[in-house]
Amino acid sequence: MANTINTNEEFENILKDNKFLVVMFWADWSKPSTQMRDVFDQLAKQATNQANNKLLFLKVEAEKVHQISGRYNVKSVPTCIFLNQGKLVQSVVGANPSELALQTNNFSKTCDTLPLEEQQQQQQSEEMINKIKLDQEQEKKLLNERLEKLVNQSPVMLFMKGNPEKPQCGFSNKTVTILKENGFEFGSFDILQDQAVRNGLKEYSNWPTYPQLYINGKLVGGYDIIKDLNEEGELVDLKP
Repeated sequence: MANTINTNEEFENILKDNKFLVVMFWADWSKPSTQMRDVFDQLAKQATNQANNKLLFLKVEAEKVHQISGRYNVKSVPTCIFLNQGKLVQSVVGANPSELALQTNNFSKTCDTLPLEEQQQQQQSEEMINKIKLDQEQEKKLLNERLEKLVNQSPVMLFMKGNPEKPQCGFSNKTVTILKENGFEFGSFDILQDQAVRNGLKEYSNWPTYPQLYINGKLVGGYDIIKDLNEEGELVDLKP
């Protein structure tokens, strides 16, 4: 198992005594993080069982120990970094088990560790990684099917922070006002209540921010586009 780091001081002490570190940044609200932790722990166990191994595996909760996250410019979870004497030499961003295994193997060679363990252990590790990848692909497929239904739940759908009666951000509030002023009847979805939808819809629509307005299942855009369409008198023409 990898060691868990709870404070910046603890990390600094380990950094002084260990040349080669593999550090995973995670968050408890991120499901890909929990999946990658299993892979990370398996790789750590595999390395521990090797003779003369010099690699040390650490897990850091990104938001809890933000000093370390900021130090290595970690912007999303899961992220795994490889350190040589405290210097970043490689990183793997996102839930990518095969890439993490490959980079760990490559990094181990640079610090004179032995090759990967016997064929049986390696096969077990690969089987676990493949299973996680298949689970992730299935989960993504199911989420996309759900998102497809959501964007078509009403002819006009607004994905926002909060709800039309109680918006939770200024842009969502302004968007609701514009739609009501133009006589739109619309459904809404509070993305603050569902992290899977909140994160998945960004990729589904290739649109990074909220609110997001859909008409007949097609993305119109965010607040800036809605505002421009309204000012040009074109928004009302989009009514289904």
